Amino acid sequence: MKIGMFTNYYYPSWGGLELSVANLCAGLKNAGHETFIFAPQHPNWKDKEENIFRYKSIHFNYNGIFYAIPVPFLSKIKGIVSDLNLDIIHSHHPFLLGKEALKFSKKMDIPLVVTHHSKYEDHLHYIPFIPKSISKKYIKKAVVEYSNKCDAVIAPSMAMKKILRKREVKIPIEVIPSGINIENFRKDTGEKKAIRNKYKIGDKDILLTTASRISEEKNMKFLLEAFAEIKKKADNIKFLIVGDGALKNELEEMSKELHLEKEVIFTGLVPQEKIAGFYQASDIFVFASLVEAQGLVAVEAMAAGLPVVAIKASGIENMVENGRDGILTGNSRDEFSNAVLKVASDEDLRKKLSAQAKIGSEKFSVELWIRKMVELYERLLTD
Repeated sequence: MKIGMFTNYYYPSWGGLELSVANLCAGLKNAGHETFIFAPQHPNWKDKEENIFRYKSIHFNYNGIFYAIPVPFLSKIKGIVSDLNLDIIHSHHPFLLGKEALKFSKKMDIPLVVTHHSKYEDHLHYIPFIPKSISKKYIKKAVVEYSNKCDAVIAPSMAMKKILRKREVKIPIEVIPSGINIENFRKDTGEKKAIRNKYKIGDKDILLTTASRISEEKNMKFLLEAFAEIKKKADNIKFLIVGDGALKNELEEMSKELHLEKEVIFTGLVPQEKIAGFYQASDIFVFASLVEAQGLVAVEAMAAGLPVVAIKASGIENMVENGRDGILTGNSRDEFSNAVLKVASDEDLRKKLSAQAKIGSEKFSVELWIRKMVELYERLLTD
């Protein structure tokens, strides 16, 4: 099959969505299918991979966030898409290039699939200049209207499916969690000692780690405040924040105000191929986002054998089994910090959760994901 992927975000920008698209394409290629990615153009970036087509885009920064807004009528994509003889179009957004995906699907009379990677109204701070009261109502309506024009909708979790059904998405919704290459995180990278030495993490220190875009919707301030509570009761715990984003400077200042600048370590952006080493150098993965449709980073950490302590929220509760491979808490700093302290202080519990985390991550293998995706594509082509 030939599958066209339309996404508003792709490398060099970094996040769970970009990773999901990249993993999906790699898995489909390994299964003998062809993929073609359509994404916005980025300045001073040249793709090393084949079959990536870039829409001309408007670029600007707003409140520390970089935007690449595709401008379809300026791009020479129309002829390219027609010449590829695609079998399926897979959209990863209902907006911008999602509209392009819908247009080509109708024109070429081929099935259109959309994956809803998030609740878009939780990301309104990324939409500059438009009041939230207006954009929230519009976004919810637009998502439903777009979904009902597709041939199938993919929800990465049962929680997302329930949300879409409640909002009256009427076409078939398939729950297919995004997958990861389990072996990439399970095999020993040999980087554990070097990473702990680099950041002055002692052998007896317990290292908490989170990997995330450092932004408002990821609830990073909550993690920092919870860590401040943890440090009052345990001296041998440090906190590694892997990633970058608009709130990084503010969080660094906040850590100084809390007198935690020596215990909170900001690594900056880490290449995806290096992230496994940081998980393997850690003891517990912590996560506080309330807006995840899935939470792939938690699955990556589990594959590396990390127990997860996370706020119970849509998406993550379908990844982590409370009490088996991690602990899910309410949205309370005290409850969260106490859960971290419980795991940090009990080595036997950490080992138990770690072993189960590795097993639990297998439900999200890229092989299982690709098999389900291919079955869906083929079913749409034969209906």
